[in-house]
Amino acid sequence: MALTMRPTGLSSRVDKDRPDYAVFCGKWNIGRIYEVRGSPDHLRWFWALHFPSKPASLHTDNRVATLETAKVEFEASWRRWLKWAKRG
Repeated sequence: MALTMRPTGLSSRVDKDRPDYAVFCGKWNIGRIYEVRGSPDHLRWFWALHFPSKPASLHTDNRVATLETAKVEFEASWRRWLKWAKRG
């Protein structure tokens, strides 16, 4: 199933212009990607998967320079989690 992003609407008035997305797989909110105010350029975007359990080796969050990189890393981590979850 394809991943989709939707604006969260969680930002304060000060950060209203900052992109902030919930990431969905179907109807399930599986994570978040947002721009971090005041961060160095190479750490501007934060992404995180939301899972109750995972293998110790799986990274479920990171800070990166671009939204595109955040999307790519998020999806790669999601696919690794799916592969791990299907084993159990």
